[in-house]
Amino acid sequence: MRRLVVLAAQLALLAACVLYALDTFDFTRVGQALTGVPAWKLALALLAQCAIAVPLSLVRLLALCRFETPWAAALTAQSLGQFLNLLLPAKLGEAAKMALMTKSLPGGLARITEIVFWERFADLNALLALVLASGALLGGLGLAAPVAVVVGGFWGAIAVLKLWGGQVDRLLTLLPWPRLAAFLSGVARAVRVRLGFSFALGLALLTLPLWAGQVLVHGLVLGWGLGLSLSAPQLLAVATAGLAGLVTPATPGSVGVYEAALVAALAAFGQPREEALAGALLLHAISVAPVLLVGVWAMARVGFRAALGLGRGAPAA
Repeated sequence: MRRLVVLAAQLALLAACVLYALDTFDFTRVGQALTGVPAWKLALALLAQCAIAVPLSLVRLLALCRFETPWAAALTAQSLGQFLNLLLPAKLGEAAKMALMTKSLPGGLARITEIVFWERFADLNALLALVLASGALLGGLGLAAPVAVVVGGFWGAIAVLKLWGGQVDRLLTLLPWPRLAAFLSGVARAVRVRLGFSFALGLALLTLPLWAGQVLVHGLVLGWGLGLSLSAPQLLAVATAGLAGLVTPATPGSVGVYEAALVAALAAFGQPREEALAGALLLHAISVAPVLLVGVWAMARVGFRAALGLGRGAPAA
């Protein structure tokens, strides 16, 4: 019931975004801007996005698994998770990804939970780095505060696990649910043992191409494709705003949220609103296309009913 309420709220927000767009923008100009972009430039941007969404993401996942899971199983789990995240509320694709990974990766749910945590934690740090970099270049760091608070909270929790792991384990034994206590203890131990300088550096080097590539794709579409005049710091800020909207699960596939974030950022730098919306629509389509392609493949590989069942929740701890 709660998921239905969340989905209804997301669809209501999406409808509000669509109505606002219909009332605000000249869609004749938007259409002209869309058709004015050469197809070969869009194809190049799509190829770059496919490389980011599939092989680069897969290499990071396999590295976090220490290459102990077959690449095909990891690709299926990654693709299905990304695909379901587009359709289901509250990032439930992560639950499906975890459920599939536990079938092929030794260590059970605690280990795959740790791996997914490192993926999302690395992405949060990358987003914070982009916000700080664009803010420093443009002389404003106020927008970094919310992301910094979240990232700082995770770093604080990791520091507690690293420094006082034994006490944390003893506190977890006080929980009245033994299986949950054992699961949390396993995740805590995995995080505590694995984190070190070499691991953090390796994870950063694996994550950097993913986010730098996203900025590059924004530059290809907005500057090279649409011909918008943006300096490098402005492009970085615009891409960061769009990516922040893209990872926010406020609507299915972040439809409307991403466009609003990107248009607002471009308008702040004096770019025409209709051309900005055209760029946002193209970029959103390019970002979703590889997820849909490999997602349909993964859905066919797993089975439609089985995939939806995995999306309802991770396996029991």
